[in-house]
Amino acid sequence: MSVLHILSTPIGNLEDITLRAIRILKESIVIAAEDTRTTKKLLNKYQITNRIISYNDHNSKIRIPVLLEYLEQGDIALVSEAGTPSVSDPGSQLIRAVSKTSHVVSPVPGASSVTAAISIAGLPSDQWIFIGFMPRKPGQKKKLLLWAKESNTSLVFFESPYRVVSSLTLIHELSPASNLVICRELTKFYEEIFRGNAYDALQHFTKPRGEFTIIVQNTKPRVTST
Repeated sequence: MSVLHILSTPIGNLEDITLRAIRILKESIVIAAEDTRTTKKLLNKYQITNRIISYNDHNSKIRIPVLLEYLEQGDIALVSEAGTPSVSDPGSQLIRAVSKTSHVVSPVPGASSVTAAISIAGLPSDQWIFIGFMPRKPGQKKKLLLWAKESNTSLVFFESPYRVVSSLTLIHELSPASNLVICRELTKFYEEIFRGNAYDALQHFTKPRGEFTIIVQNTKPRVTST
């Protein structure tokens, strides 16, 4: 019985990896990577020379049988380009396939842009919902934002530089008073943390670049008795 390790990798800074993750990468007979070029940079830094093959949404059908064969020989590690596989990244199909066998699926936790953003937001963090990437269709996006506002729940989501302006515009139209914390390029050289409302964000991010993690605070301040 072998183990498929769902292994978290750094979201930017290559030093943000656990000692356990490094050991498992060294012990795995093969490493399945969403982007082999990105993963090779990490492996080179820690002098890991194990075999690496590509695994992504486009080649999963042909790769899953291959990886199941590798599991018959020993443990393997699945990594995404950054962060944790199957969290807005490829991996769920392989996990389902392995779960139907006698082999084990085991998480190797690590860096996360979601928890990193929550940790520095300074906003109430006892009630929030992470939705992955914001829907592309305006109607679905509007429905989701209205639901979060009406349910008094803070929303955490990823956004690309190509759609962040449209999302901020919609937030400004639906909930102009909401507090936002916008984290851009977390742990990377151009890391930036913005705090303010959607209107201020639109004035600031006129030429957005990089990946965004956005927190929209919809929770009302707690009233304490004296």
